[in-house]
Amino acid sequence: MAQIYALLQPDGSLLSARRKSKGWAVTSGTPGVEGRGKNLTVFLNGLDVLGLTASIPARNENEARRAAPFAIEDEIAEAVETSHVALSAGDKANLAAPRQINVASVEALNGIVSHLSDAGLGDAAIVAAHSVLPTKDALYEGPGIILGRLGERTFSVDASLGRDVLVSLLEPFPEADIHGEHVAQAVGRTSSSPGANSLEAFLIQLADWADGGTAGINLRQGNFRVRQSVDFDGFGHWRLAGALAAVAALGWFGSAIVETSAMQSQTAGYEKLSQEFARVGWPETNGDVQQVLALASSDRGNAGQAFPSVLDATAVLYDSLAQVEGSELRSVRYDRLRRQMTVTVAFDSFADVDRLTTIVTESGLNARSGDSRQSGSKVIGDLTLESGA
Repeated sequence: MAQIYALLQPDGSLLSARRKSKGWAVTSGTPGVEGRGKNLTVFLNGLDVLGLTASIPARNENEARRAAPFAIEDEIAEAVETSHVALSAGDKANLAAPRQINVASVEALNGIVSHLSDAGLGDAAIVAAHSVLPTKDALYEGPGIILGRLGERTFSVDASLGRDVLVSLLEPFPEADIHGEHVAQAVGRTSSSPGANSLEAFLIQLADWADGGTAGINLRQGNFRVRQSVDFDGFGHWRLAGALAAVAALGWFGSAIVETSAMQSQTAGYEKLSQEFARVGWPETNGDVQQVLALASSDRGNAGQAFPSVLDATAVLYDSLAQVEGSELRSVRYDRLRRQMTVTVAFDSFADVDRLTTIVTESGLNARSGDSRQSGSKVIGDLTLESGA
């Protein structure tokens, strides 16, 4: 299945290129594209996509994707919650190696995905034009646009950008290549090539880079990843579907049994922690959890500042822990005089400490994170819970 590349134009139409002999055949529309655009890569102009580089210490790809927004949140103007973060492929031999990152607006990307889906191209890859630039520092001039890779950033800017801005961008990179006569003249340097003076030439250059190994970053990641579908033709395929469904059902029942067992084990662990909590916080109850609940509930009326019942606070804590993947409660302490609960939790990463603190605070309690430290493969963090009043 030959790969086809297309440029999304301002009016929403596509200009596509496919291999023909040793060159490219460029045409309007998407001839030769497989169902749902499975062999199609759509290039965006990239004006609204920021290219960054960051080191993301992680043990696996899922953890890297969760940590990426926090690694670059100081570099972007929009809130992390409204931004989509996509990563380049990781180095399996060195998971901490710097990663190329593209950041786009969730709202804008939703519109593009919806437009492609309406055109029957819902599985097409989406790539910002500047992310396929070769690795050397350079500015490349296209029709009405300039692509750039300077240091650890890639970007697209409007060709009408002022000369002073271009000069300031290039100043730290005296060896950067300039492709395009207008840009070279504006910055007072020599052009290495004429760049692209038409959309067709621009698309061919992007396709050459992508086809030659600089594949760029596919923005279809996370919530925008392509959902795989399976199509069956003929009765024989329906029998295969039935067999697959039976296997899936057996797998589901097996996983349910395993999860039930794990939940029972976790419940037993929580009961043991509750008893220890009761013994430390209320020595006079000799570990009787029910008696502790009664005592704590009777303390709730002090000018609206009392710590909520142990039952309520524990429920908030356990519910919050369930929202932070990989978190594990290690200990709980309650100070009756200060009306504070102090918990020690094991996390997968330092970012998870702040995440749990935020979740607990949003649930109505005040939460303060204390010391966090690395212990083996886990991060151990202390949190103090107080009344939210």
